[in-house]
Amino acid sequence: MPQKTLNGEDVPEEDDSFWADGSFAETMSDEDWKLKEKTFTMKHNEEMNYNCKQCNVKISAHNKDWHAGLCDKCFDKRIGND
Repeated sequence: MPQKTLNGEDVPEEDDSFWADGSFAETMSDEDWKLKEKTFTMKHNEEMNYNCKQCNVKISAHNKDWHAGLCDKCFDKRIGND
């Protein structure tokens, strides 16, 4: 599936520099945003009530919602920033 610009046009194949290695993005509904907006500005060490999906170490509510449920170390490995 070709990538699209904000106005819906196809991005030319040679112009893929926007999606650099190490990028991470997720889509969410308005309902998801309402549930997660509180944790958007939290620090990575607040509300440490969750576990990393990969290594089971304690993670924050921010990491659960905004880092795919992974600790910083596992998240960096996943996106290639290790």
